[in-house]
Amino acid sequence: AVVIAEDLNGVCEGTLVTFTATPTDGGSAPVYQWLVNGLASGTNASTFSSNALLNGDVVSLEMTANNACQTTALATSNSVTMTITPSVTPSVNIVEDLNNVCEGTMVSFTATPTDGGSSPSYQWLVNGLATGTNAPTFSSNTLLNGDVVSLEMTANNTCQTTPLATSNAVTMVINTLVTPSVSIAEDANDVCDGTTVTFTATPTDGGSTPVYQWFVNGLAVGTDSPTFSAVMLNGDVVNVEMTANNACQTTALATSNSVTMNVVAGVTPTVVIAEDLNG
Repeated sequence: AVVIAEDLNGVCEGTLVTFTATPTDGGSAPVYQWLVNGLASGTNASTFSSNALLNGDVVSLEMTANNACQTTALATSNSVTMTITPSVTPSVNIVEDLNNVCEGTMVSFTATPTDGGSSPSYQWLVNGLATGTNAPTFSSNTLLNGDVVSLEMTANNTCQTTPLATSNAVTMVINTLVTPSVSIAEDANDVCDGTTVTFTATPTDGGSTPVYQWFVNGLAVGTDSPTFSAVMLNGDVVNVEMTANNACQTTALATSNSVTMNVVAGVTPTVVIAEDLNG
C-alpha cells in the first residue's frame, strides 16, 4: 500500500507544492509513477514537486512493489485534489467629472480598481507629487492648466503578481479667469453748442460679443454698439456699461470711466459803430 500527502494546499498559482509517498510493504526498491489527472508525471521517486498545478488538479501515485512474497505488485495511493487560487494583476483606472473648465472649478476624480482586493490603499498624485487622502475619490479646485493627475493603488489580494498598480494619467485643461474692463474716450471736448461728439469704447477681456449700454447723466441712451454719437450739453456726463461674455470671467459687468463734457454756448456777434464828429 502507499499513501501520499502534500506539504501545501489552498495556495496561489505558481506555488511549489511537494508530495511525499509513504509506502507499506513496498519492498527494497519500489517503483513510483506519479499521476496528475491520471496522466503520468514526475520521476521515479518517493517525492514529486510541481509549481504548475491548477485548481482542481488531482494528484495520485501508482507504486510497483518488489517484495519476495506479495499478493500483487501494484498499489494505488489516495488522491489529493488541489485548491489553487489563480494569480491576478491589479489595475486601476481614473476618470474626471469635468475638464476644460474655469480656474477655481471643483473637479472630482474617481478610481475604478480591478482585482484591488478587499481593502486597497490609494495615493493620488498631481504632477507626480502626493496629494489627497487614501480614498477612491479625489477632489480639488486648485488645479492649474496642464496639471497631470494620476493614482497609485496598492492592492491586497491573497494571490497577486504585484501589489502596486498605476493608473492612467489625466491632463487638465484649466482656463484662467479674466476680469473684463472698458474705457471710453470722446473725439472732441470743449466744443461749441450743437457739435456732434462721438464716444468710442475700448474693451479688455470683453469676450467675442460684449453688450454695451451707454448712459448720459445716468440715463440709458444709444444702442448696443461700441460707439455712441450725440449733441451734448455743457456738464453732461457720459459713460458705458459693458456686459462681457468670456467663458471664464470673475464678473460679467464692467463700468467705464466717465467723461464730463464742456460745451460752449453759441454767441451771436454784434458790432456797434460810433462817429467821432457829427455836425
